[in-house]
Amino acid sequence: MPETIKKMHIPTLLIWIAVFEAISASIGMSTQSAVDGWYAGLVRPSFALPNIVFPVMWTILYALIASAGYLLWLHRTQESGGAAWWGFVLYMAFNWSWSFVFFTWHQLLAGFVWIVIINILALAMIVLCWQRDRRPALLLLPPLCWTLFAAVLNAAYWWQNK
Repeated sequence: MPETIKKMHIPTLLIWIAVFEAISASIGMSTQSAVDGWYAGLVRPSFALPNIVFPVMWTILYALIASAGYLLWLHRTQESGGAAWWGFVLYMAFNWSWSFVFFTWHQLLAGFVWIVIINILALAMIVLCWQRDRRPALLLLPPLCWTLFAAVLNAAYWWQNK
């Protein structure tokens, strides 16, 4: 790892994680009525997981995503670090807004397209980070795997409920 990459400051990292968890929890609370109402009435794909799995998984994944974001933020002004940082900002904008597209606006096909974009952005950041600092790349692998599964699930919901 290049010496120019700054070391992590644990209290600041914990603040990043807390902020990401708070934002995701508030999004979850704001879409809960749609989950309990509209979403509950959809035809479920056979491989759909119980609803309780999602907040548990996202709590873990947002801690990883926040940690990756913090590392990207640390070297955002260094050579090639800016592209990964702004890719991360765009990734989070799409990530946090997917719930509104899918649950609030009931847009199953648009939700699928949205989550494909999320996956492309995550993959792009992983590739950008791999040579420079593998820590953010490795931290983003589990969320990418989860959203790849979520994309298949989203597509199945759209197909079965169109």
